[in-house]
Amino acid sequence: MKVMAIVSSFLVVVVMGSCHESLEDRAEREARDYTRKFCPTPVINFSRTDSIVFERQTHTYHYYCSLTDKMDNKVIVDKNKENIHAGLIAGIAQNTGLKVYKQAGYNFAYTIYSASKPGVVLYSVNITPKDYYK
Repeated sequence: MKVMAIVSSFLVVVVMGSCHESLEDRAEREARDYTRKFCPTPVINFSRTDSIVFERQTHTYHYYCSLTDKMDNKVIVDKNKENIHAGLIAGIAQNTGLKVYKQAGYNFAYTIYSASKPGVVLYSVNITPKDYYK
């Protein structure tokens, strides 16, 4: 009887443990689901999110975005790189929805494209924990 209780307990632990997704699986699922449901997002302040991808090898949550209208300009983006960079870091630092990923030390990358010139990268950055935990 005792052996059956131990075996049953062991099976419950194994089965329950296998039902939980890893943080990497969760990040991949959430990025994929957000992209399927919402992307491309509506344009707000001359920008939109085209997709989000989780890169397992580097633990990077990668946002692919586009700039439109007057912000779709490499010269303007280059002149404002410091402000863009600071704004992205502040957004990550303040985003409570990313808390579990920040606690795990994940990176956040942004590749920002021109909406009028597909394939043209206007800005690209990788933000690490040392950036958003200043």
